[in-house]
Order: sequence, then C-alpha cells, then structure tokens
Amino acid sequence: MDLKNIYWTKNSETVDGFFDKKEIALIVSRIKSIKKIECVVFCSFENRFAKSGGLAAVTTKILPYLKEVNDIPNVILMTPFYPNIIPANKIKPTGLSIKVPFNQKSHEVEILKYVQNYEQPVNGTITEFYLKAERFFEAKNDLNDPYIYDETERNKSDAALRKNSLFFCQAAPLVLQKLGFEKNIAFHLQDWETVLIALTAKTAMLDGILESCASVCTLHNPFDSGWLKLDSLTKILDRERSKKLYKNLPDDLTAHKVGLSLIDGVLTTVSNNFAKELKQDILHTGHFALHLQNIFEKSKIKGVNNGMFVDFPREFSNFAKPKSDKINKANINRVRKTKLEKRAELLKILDEYHPPQRFGKLTYKNGPLTHLPEDVPIMLMSGRLDPNQKGFDIFLRALDKFKEDEIKVVLTPLPIRQSDLDFFRKVAKSSQGNVTIFPIRMEKGFHELQIGTTFGLMPSIYEPFGAAIEYMVNGTLVIARRTGGLIDQIDHEINGFLFKETQRNYNLQNIKSFMEASGHVELRQTNPWCQDMVDNLDKILKRAIKLYQKENEKYYEMILNGFMKAQNFDWQTSAKEYYSVYKA
Repeated sequence: MDLKNIYWTKNSETVDGFFDKKEIALIVSRIKSIKKIECVVFCSFENRFAKSGGLAAVTTKILPYLKEVNDIPNVILMTPFYPNIIPANKIKPTGLSIKVPFNQKSHEVEILKYVQNYEQPVNGTITEFYLKAERFFEAKNDLNDPYIYDETERNKSDAALRKNSLFFCQAAPLVLQKLGFEKNIAFHLQDWETVLIALTAKTAMLDGILESCASVCTLHNPFDSGWLKLDSLTKILDRERSKKLYKNLPDDLTAHKVGLSLIDGVLTTVSNNFAKELKQDILHTGHFALHLQNIFEKSKIKGVNNGMFVDFPREFSNFAKPKSDKINKANINRVRKTKLEKRAELLKILDEYHPPQRFGKLTYKNGPLTHLPEDVPIMLMSGRLDPNQKGFDIFLRALDKFKEDEIKVVLTPLPIRQSDLDFFRKVAKSSQGNVTIFPIRMEKGFHELQIGTTFGLMPSIYEPFGAAIEYMVNGTLVIARRTGGLIDQIDHEINGFLFKETQRNYNLQNIKSFMEASGHVELRQTNPWCQDMVDNLDKILKRAIKLYQKENEKYYEMILNGFMKAQNFDWQTSAKEYYSVYKA
C-alpha cells in the first residue's frame, strides 16, 4: 500500500493516543510491505443465520466474487456464533480454540465453521468461521436479530452489544493467527460492531501476532456504538497502552470515532448517493453522524453499489438476459399476463390465509377480495419495523386520504415489541376493508405478493441501499422517498416513482422532534416535516395510481425498464470496486 493512502496517518490526535512515533513507523512499514492481498477477512455481526438488515445477504453474495473476480487465494467470513439464534447442527467444529484476554481475564473462544458452496461466478467454496464463547453473543429476541440482547430495556441491550463488539474485535486477530493467516491480510470491517479491529489489528502487528495486515470499513447504516468510555477500551488493550489512553484521548469516544480514524483505506458505503448524504444531508450532518464529520472531511467516502440480493423469479427469468427485456408489444403483453395471473392467485391467498397474528381484513364491497376489479391497485410495504428509518407511519397516515375500495394495502412489518403495532391496529380499524397487516415472516403467499402487487412502497427516512431492485426483478414498480440508494436504483417515472418533501420543513428542529417520537409515532402528526412527507407521498400515490389506471401500457413499459435497470447491479462490479480499495 502507498503511504499517501494510509488514511489513519491524517488523524494524528487519535493515532497519537494509542501509538508512539516508533510504533507508528513500524505499523506503516508493515502495511507498505503488502504487495498482494493473500487473505480477505470479511468481518460482520450478521450472517446467513442471524439477520437484521441487508448486511446478512451481502455476506452470502459478495464473498465468492471477491475471491474469484480478483483472484484472491483466501476469502473468509468471520462472525459471532449466536447460541440463542443459530442451530448448533448447522455449524461444524474445526477442533481449534484460542484464549482471548479481555477485561483482565482470559476467555476461551471455540472456532466453528460453515462451508458455502457456490456456482457463481465459477464453482468454488468459501469458509465462514463462527466465534463461540461462553457468556458472549447471547442475543435473544423473537426476530432472531443479532443486535438485540434485551427486548424491553434498550440501554441494557445496547450495553451488551458494545461489550460483545469489543470482545469480537479483540478476538479477531488471534483467531486469524490460529487459522494460519499472518501476513498480506485485508480486514474488511462492516459497521461499528467490527470497526475496532482497525485498532486491534495494529496492536497485533506490534505484538507479533500478525506480520502484515490492513483494514478497510464499509458503512451499511449511519449508526454508532454510543459513547465508549476510556475504561471500555482498556478491556482490549494492555496496561501500558491503557495508561497512554488517559493521557492523550478525550472521554467522548465512539467505536466509529476510534475505528474510522485508524482504517488504512478510503471509507466505503453501499451506494453512491448515500456516500454523498453522509457529508451533505442534514439528517446525517446534524443528527446521525454529526460527531463523525471531522473524520469524513479528511477523506472521501466511496459509494459501492450492492449487487442484486435476489434473482429474477421463474416467471420473469427470460428477462434476466441482456436485451431480452426490450420494450415491445409482445413483452408488454407477456408481463401483463403474468402479473394478472399472479394477482388472481394473490387475491385468493389473501382471502384464505389467516395466521393468528394477522389483523385487518381486506374486502371488496364488503365481500370476497377475489372480486376486486383489475383497476384497483394493490400496494405492499415490507421490512423491519424501524420507526426512524422505514417510514411505515408515513404511509399509514397517507392511507387516510383514500376511500374504501379505492386501493388495497398489505403491510408486513417485523416488530420488536407488540406495542410497536398499536398505530397499525388503529389504522387497520379506521381503514376497514382496505388494509391488512402480517406482522410475521409469511409462510404462504409472499412470492405471489411480490409479483402480484401493483406497487411496492419505500417511504424511507434514509436508505443506504434499499430493496427497490428486489421489487423490480419481481415486476413490481416502486414508490419511494428520494433518498440514499433508492436514488441510484429508481429513475422517476421511468422504472418507478420518487417523492420528496419541501426543503423548508426539512430542518434540524423537525428532524430531532421526529426522531424523539420514535416510541410514540402518533405524536408525529403535528410535526411539519412528517406532514410534508405524507402530503407529498399522497401526491405521488395518486399520480402512480392514475398512470396504472389510465396509461396501463406505460405502467408495463416501466416494469420492463425496471428489468433492465436491475441488471446494472451485479456483485462482480462490486467486488472489483472493493478490491480497488484494498489495493490503494
């Protein structure tokens, strides 16, 4: 690596807090000695068994491409083993274990593995290593979310996550040494939970555990650890380095403030537009990432778009080939025929599938939904019920403006607490016949829902990448707020619809008020920013519905445009761009 691109050397205050000049020179020489990356270690708190957002899917999709496209001998995943989430029979022992010093005690870590067999881009295997330690990684919740340790006490859960993050970051270099990887290593860190490996990897080089390694980081969201007291960092440092902390560093650190100050390459995130927003959008510059702006100013943030998380479904597989999705009468008719067939199947399922968790009934003229006319649109909104990100309550408020049988809406939010559904229940009652809610992972009908739906809704407050492409490959047009990766994926009135509130109400006062009401979203009704989003969503909903009803051929042309757009997002391109960061 070239010294001018070792970004942590620009953050002298943080660097000097951990290392003296002699140590800095040694670390720099070790990093510069890396001529070719021989091992990429993808470090993530999400994995194929423990999922929260899109990161879990990234871990299963990109690693084969990183390895094969860039001809890297070894690409591995390093991730926690969650005993309350991951079935023990899914993971195999390696027979290896290590002792990890943490908080002045020694803890045993057993190294487990899972082998991923892949066929794209060529046939091969990736080994995923899972770190198992008693009294660590004990996340437990109904969603099997790896970040939630206590569903009732947020502060307690956050504290547990910080402790587990520190322990994982301390263990990672030691695990790598045990696996026989000691030089020419690139740690690819994902989010704040693993970013402190940028620190522990450097101390590992100084202590002779690793010979040469570099660290880069990708942000999948704007979250941080919360304040890390210096006492917390002493849990992963020896006594001499701990003493140095108190002399040189302030007591207002976070995982990102430390880790991003020590990464060795340009910071990356998962879309071009989100990279810009982290430094330009008041939601991030004034709220989520205010404390990181000094770090962001010292280096660029590179956006690397994700590839497709899902393949084209069987019904539209012919459109997955380049130039097979051109706009002509024959293709329009093929798509229309498939959409209407799946719509009919969906309506039957919605009439018959009633798991106990479902509430809100869909009807047409107080009778069966199967009688619903073709020109009445069906709308879908899915995802985690995060009131500060996904915008479910924005969509729910917009539904007040529609009469019975004007639209039909299916919502599939995944709540942490049942009380999170209170507003949904209120809207389902007031919009009787128009709205139904499945607050579960549907065991039946989700495939038909994705294809048979008229529009998919994404009124996100922010969206680093987003699932618009997932809707597109299923032949469903997306209506989304103009933010983050959704801007990269959706071309307004070409393959979907974008809306945005007026600038005058998008200010820090309204943003803070909106965020503070996350536990009681009904209080947001007086927030000018919230109401502005609702009003503008209503306008674009009516525009989209009018196009579907009055310009039906244009609607299907936009679906074909979506097929073409989706093909622009591929993991091969993503893998090449990340490799350029490793090499810089």
